[in-house]
Amino acid sequence: MFEMLGNQFFLVRNYPRAAVMLEKALLRDPQNKLIRRKLIICYTQIGEVQKAFDIFLSLIKEDVDFIINTDPVDDDCPCPELVYNMESRIPENLSSLDFHLVAGMLWLYCDLHRSIEFFRSAHELAPSNPRIKAALAILENRSRKSSPSSEKMQ
Repeated sequence: MFEMLGNQFFLVRNYPRAAVMLEKALLRDPQNKLIRRKLIICYTQIGEVQKAFDIFLSLIKEDVDFIINTDPVDDDCPCPELVYNMESRIPENLSSLDFHLVAGMLWLYCDLHRSIEFFRSAHELAPSNPRIKAALAILENRSRKSSPSSEKMQ
């Protein structure tokens, strides 16, 4: 029931309510990758960047392709719109670690290489952060293994 409600709130882009319901659903099914993938988006949109990054890092360690292979239409993913809106705010956010983390997380749903660019920027802002290093290493390793045709903007 919680997952269904969370999905409904997600569909109408009510991220705060979706997050509450999806959190409850996740308590019942902690390994559910679909719930975790949606929670990352919800948390980025409600300012819970560290919660989003916790789930993001866990999910990419487990299965980076689960995010990379998101289909914006079939999965009702708002990320293409969200990342394009963020792009216009880059100049005033050059020194914001949270901005680069959010952009890096969201871009992975659309474009691996663009995600890596933002994680590299985040790493430059926080070079001693081991979690950012770990995320960047996973993404760069995945990039080395992939073919150019598999990383298209969806």
